[in-house]
Amino acid sequence: MSTAYILLGGNMGDVPAAFARAIAMMKEEGLQTKAVGSLYRSEPWGMESGGQFHNQLVVISTGLPPAALLEILQRIEKTLGRRRVSSAPAPRPIDIDILMIDQEVVDLPGLTVPHPRLHRRRFALMPLSELAPGLRHPLLGKTVAELLSECDDPLKVARLSLPGLPHIEHR
Repeated sequence: MSTAYILLGGNMGDVPAAFARAIAMMKEEGLQTKAVGSLYRSEPWGMESGGQFHNQLVVISTGLPPAALLEILQRIEKTLGRRRVSSAPAPRPIDIDILMIDQEVVDLPGLTVPHPRLHRRRFALMPLSELAPGLRHPLLGKTVAELLSECDDPLKVARLSLPGLPHIEHR
């Protein structure tokens, strides 16, 4: 079984409700939820308009290969109203990204793990650091906490809630 770090994002409609539904759908698909992080609000990255985003990290356990995991997550996105019309950042009800899968490095058409821009995005690093600050990036060799402390992303990110779930430590 692998541990996958999944980031939920969105800025259209009732985003927290969409996140709760996405987590429930992951469970229905057989993905075991290990931890759910706090809800965060962040300024939009790569967009000049569209409003604040919400983000939340979900840590899951799965025996699926990365491509099959991606397929499930994209199906959940589509069910919850995500429409991919271009590769440019745009407002959306939900976005589900695989940030990391243990120490795996994956380079497939449509899927790169670790997420190629993870180390440059505060809105992804903060939720990941909440639950897995000691997780080491397999390509950069630094922990998530180190990547967050070095991140020069100027966009504001604020934690909105703390569910009180235990941290997952990685060495």
